[in-house]
Amino acid sequence: MTDPDRPIALAAYERLAEAYAAKAETKAENGYNEHPAIRRVIGAVEGLAVLDAGCGPGFLMRDLLAAGAARVTAFDVSPAMVRLAQARAPAAEVFVADMAQPLVGLNDAGFDLVVSSLAIDYVRDWSVPLGEFRRLLRPGGRLVFSVQHPMGAYKWYNPPSPFGVQYVEATWKGFTADPVVVPDYYRSFEEMVNPLLAAGFALRGVHETRPAPELEAIDPVKYARGMAYPTFMVIDAAAA
Repeated sequence: MTDPDRPIALAAYERLAEAYAAKAETKAENGYNEHPAIRRVIGAVEGLAVLDAGCGPGFLMRDLLAAGAARVTAFDVSPAMVRLAQARAPAAEVFVADMAQPLVGLNDAGFDLVVSSLAIDYVRDWSVPLGEFRRLLRPGGRLVFSVQHPMGAYKWYNPPSPFGVQYVEATWKGFTADPVVVPDYYRSFEEMVNPLLAAGFALRGVHETRPAPELEAIDPVKYARGMAYPTFMVIDAAAA
């Protein structure tokens, strides 16, 4: 049973941080699927003030700065990930924070864009992070975040029901010498869209990710698997 006051995946990501930072960009699920997908949906960022929520080792924030973002602020619940992210993107402001808690110290309407890559899934109650993202966005600002697709997550985790929000676990074997059990939450589609609307966002689009074409030559098995059922989803919303 999980401690309700402790981020469920903190211990796992503290163990995974160095290996994840070194390998994720070459992994089929990350570097050849979710990474290019969320960047396509984000689009142009030149001149924007951006918040990267759950930044991990800093892949996305690095790319946002390279694409001309005026300012990038980022946080992650894992101190190890924050250290890696700061080293990868020294121009960004990076700090440790829990997405499930209010983001103290960040000013209202201080950002044009909030992005989050496969991080909000680890929060059971989305009302807090979505409410904070709405507070932090300027009028008309955008929120772009990626999550596990309910169809792919249901197949992967095999929860007892396809409805609601349910605690699940996966054993990751591809990063470290020893397997790492990573806790997570399975979430149905309505448990994603309804909290988003309730927080004051207007839905702009939902994008089901597909493997990058070049993955077919690199790993045809994982390419075929990624084309057989959707693994991730990118949600694009605007502060209403």
